[in-house]
Amino acid sequence: MIKSSYTTRYITNEEYKEWDELVLQSPNYSIFDTTLWLGTLTSILKCDIKILGVFKENNLVGGIALNIIKRFGIKIAKTPPMSAFNSCHYVLKETQHKDKLGNKIQNILAVIADRLQNDFHYAIVTNHPDFKNVNAFKWKGWRQNILYSYSVQLNNVDLSLISASKRRQVKKAQKKLIAVEEIRDIVPVYDIIEQTYIRQNLKCPLTLDEMTDIYKKIKNNIVILAAKEPANGKCIAVDIAIIDCKRKYAYSLINAYDFESADSGANSLVLWEGIEFFKNKGLEIFDLGEAGELSKSSFKGQFYTELVPYYQVSKSNILFSIVWHLTKGKIARN
Repeated sequence: MIKSSYTTRYITNEEYKEWDELVLQSPNYSIFDTTLWLGTLTSILKCDIKILGVFKENNLVGGIALNIIKRFGIKIAKTPPMSAFNSCHYVLKETQHKDKLGNKIQNILAVIADRLQNDFHYAIVTNHPDFKNVNAFKWKGWRQNILYSYSVQLNNVDLSLISASKRRQVKKAQKKLIAVEEIRDIVPVYDIIEQTYIRQNLKCPLTLDEMTDIYKKIKNNIVILAAKEPANGKCIAVDIAIIDCKRKYAYSLINAYDFESADSGANSLVLWEGIEFFKNKGLEIFDLGEAGELSKSSFKGQFYTELVPYYQVSKSNILFSIVWHLTKGKIARN
């Protein structure tokens, strides 16, 4: 470990206010690192979320939020569930010396990396796109992975700019009088969400009760847009987004559709109406999220999106690697 004037420890609940103040000042701020979001996940999903704080002379100057998992004697630190990021945070102070500022940031990140690789058999950090320098982790042998999200600049988009294919789908749904509206209940859309995950050979990450409770707890920051059939009002497509008022972002957390209505254009319509909805709310970015699969990438890329890179870093030891192979990777899954 490097000699440093910084110390690290996991903060207490009584220090959450200080953490929120730090996150708000951090250049890597996102709603996913606030105690509003983290506390909601902890109370409803019963996950073990801890915040590793970096201190200088007893002042909180940096840190990171982690979801702690213990399996087969293996300790894992991951990005919290349903979260786009768990970025490293630090406070920037005005200084004439850019090199000193850079060194200060690297020292904070170095003690975070040291503590994580000391406390866990496997650790993974998903940084916000504004966090671009992961050298402090790479110098300590961490692996770097570049991910991409699809972001819509809401001030610069109109229907004529999306792909001709998606424009036709939107107009097709409109001709069928499919309507998109904001709803305030998970029940009408949960089945199509669950079925969408099943079609991808995945388990839905949240139960109906969990999804409902999360919505009720932070409903001022969640928007549910549903496309409905005109005849019976049945929901056939949905997009659920979390609103980050400080950044003026909307993050799409869940996008799903009824397979039997796949040719209706409803899913394209619900995303386009989401773009219009958030634009009218004064937001600046609608982040459609990562698209690791080719089909998802193709779909999201047709809505006049920009590819935004962000950095994920991870570190594992030999014991974790052995258990990972023995469990065929199941040890690392949520």
